[in-house]
Amino acid sequence: MTGLSPDLWAIGHTTATTAAVLQQDGTILADRPDSPSLAVLRDWLSAWENAGRPALETYIPALVRCDDDRGNTGWKLRLTR
Repeated sequence: MTGLSPDLWAIGHTTATTAAVLQQDGTILADRPDSPSLAVLRDWLSAWENAGRPALETYIPALVRCDDDRGNTGWKLRLTR
């Protein structure tokens, strides 16, 4: 999630070199048309639509630690139903 301005928030996906977000008004922004982050965001949207567009309240949030093969550590938000 990112704040694009004081009144405009967006959710999205990033990597070290790509980014794509879905703004509150439905606008999708990406670093380029073939962005890997845009592909992930579209997959997430398709999965949500295929699930019948469930409300946010039906999900259970959890922070999950992520370690990669280069020694980097971070956190991601996982939503389950």
